[in-house]
Amino acid sequence: MASTKTAPKKTDEFGIERVTQDEPGVIDGYREKWPWFDHVMRMQERYGTMGGNQYAAGITYFSVLSMFPILMLVFAAVGFVLANHPAAVVEVQERINSSVSGDLSEPVNRILDTAIAQRSAVAGIGGLTALWSGLNWMNHLRYGVSMMWRADPTEGNFVIRKLRDLLGLIALLLALIVAFGVAAAGSSGLTEILLEKLNLSHIPGITLMVFALTLVIGLLVNFVVFVGLLRFLPRTHVPGAAAVKGAILGALAFEVFKQIGTVFFSKALDNPAGATFGPIIGVMVLFFFVWRILLYSSAWAATTEESLEQTHTPVPEPAVIRVRNDVDTVPDPKASAALIGAGAAIGAAGIALARKLTGR
Repeated sequence: MASTKTAPKKTDEFGIERVTQDEPGVIDGYREKWPWFDHVMRMQERYGTMGGNQYAAGITYFSVLSMFPILMLVFAAVGFVLANHPAAVVEVQERINSSVSGDLSEPVNRILDTAIAQRSAVAGIGGLTALWSGLNWMNHLRYGVSMMWRADPTEGNFVIRKLRDLLGLIALLLALIVAFGVAAAGSSGLTEILLEKLNLSHIPGITLMVFALTLVIGLLVNFVVFVGLLRFLPRTHVPGAAAVKGAILGALAFEVFKQIGTVFFSKALDNPAGATFGPIIGVMVLFFFVWRILLYSSAWAATTEESLEQTHTPVPEPAVIRVRNDVDTVPDPKASAALIGAGAAIGAAGIALARKLTGR
């Protein structure tokens, strides 16, 4: 009878079995043949085994939660500016009445009046809640990125961690504003206005050249942002070469997503349903994919050759053998006989008493 051979199980550098969807040996053959494909599979395995999608969803929740106090600060800032310019308030209200259709203009104007009247209270409450929710946001973001490196996200001094999270929160907000601002400037009508003011709109192909220039600038900004995030967020040492490789992947994916996102937002706000529900849904989708890109880039950087070389597989603790003697006590025969005799005597007395009471 012919014997069948089973392909040996493949494990990664941490001893976790590789899960393949094809017949045994085919995917492993591709991995041995193409190093880049092996790296892609290592990235996917790291992202999947460490719960990348779950962390991306959780970070998205805290990101959206942090937006409301940040918007409170924005409204407070607008209130401080408009409080000293009554003419600007009238102009803003007229623009609201002309832009917002139906009965929505009245509540929007009331919100504006409230923001101006209670600007100090809104700034105080918004500042405290923005600080609290923003630090939680950064903590969960750092937690998810650290897990892609299989690092303990709770290491270090608590106060130092919170100070780093505060600096990271400010830098992250500025980086996102710059990154999306470059993409919006390249795909909006702002460039055309600038070209007309500079008398350059008549040059053939100038619009395409400006778009290409903004695309290159956007890629460079993305690269710098991702290098900073990949070096700053994980609670472990990140090799510089690994951070650069992860930042290249993140910059390209992020730029593609930004270009698609600007088209989505411009189209989604054209209809009433999109104008009502599109912004919040779009923001949630935007954050979810941004954090997925960051976590995938972290998994890519964490599975480079440079990162794997510095990974130390934890040595299991030595086994401790404890010898325990269990002694079974044997009852004394004389004591056992005495107990049996006493039980028989009690039983006989009980029977005699029962017969006497029943008259037998």
